[in-house]
Amino acid sequence: MINYVMFQCSLCGLKFVEEKRLKIHFKTHEKKEMKNKTQKRSAMVDFEKPDFSQVM
Repeated sequence: MINYVMFQCSLCGLKFVEEKRLKIHFKTHEKKEMKNKTQKRSAMVDFEKPDFSQVM
């Protein structure tokens, strides 16, 4: 029987036979994290904008 060394993603638990595949997969988590940070930042910026519509 052949035993394969498994490389497991620390974030989602997905397993890969090759380390390079794990590294490629891990980039998907990084992209999702960056997207979430960008969405949070844009939401904060919108919230922090003063509303001058009532002035006059």
